[in-house]
Amino acid sequence: MSGVRIVDLSQAVGEDTPVFPGDGPVRVTVLEKGSMNLSRVEFSVHTGTHMDAPFHFDDDGKTIERVPLEQCMGLARLIDLRGIPDGGAIGRGELERFYGAQMAVLHTGWSRHWGQPGYFSDHPVLSGEAAKFLVERGARLVGVDTPSVDRAPYAAHRVLLGAGVPIVENLTNLEAIGAEVFELFVLPVKLVGRDGAPVRAVGLVEFQQGG
Repeated sequence: MSGVRIVDLSQAVGEDTPVFPGDGPVRVTVLEKGSMNLSRVEFSVHTGTHMDAPFHFDDDGKTIERVPLEQCMGLARLIDLRGIPDGGAIGRGELERFYGAQMAVLHTGWSRHWGQPGYFSDHPVLSGEAAKFLVERGARLVGVDTPSVDRAPYAAHRVLLGAGVPIVENLTNLEAIGAEVFELFVLPVKLVGRDGAPVRAVGLVEFQQGG
């Protein structure tokens, strides 16, 4: 008999959450406390585990509320890239294992540096050619455990988003998946007209029950 294990792949968001340089801190304001609790939260849409919409790099691209839900859930292949050095580039050759799934999730192990100096500056990056390969292989979404899929001049961003492939960044806990293929759900907040949104990323992994 098989069962399903639920794995939370999301970073928590609070006032101490690390943010991309220049995005500004997370601010929480308590509006009421007593008979009920009521709060207001302010932060960049690219804070924590989030999705980049095509509009992020293309004025004519889909904004986050227009990203089809079919692209936000489905079969994902976890690609183990933990051998990539700090600051290294992920090339086409490292992605040959992507097949038979709608989503590519790149596990570099970088999430272990969350909250540490260099997290936002020294992470591995996806090359533009590797991004083209994922598009050619039919990836409908690409997820990474780094703060960004690349760095300026953002070749991978432009290739993926230009092809209508949303990007999920700041995934975590990927080592808990324990399988090459799993079900991934990354549903963004339905913000109208925006370039991205926070997601609650969840993996579902099938396992065999004893007995």
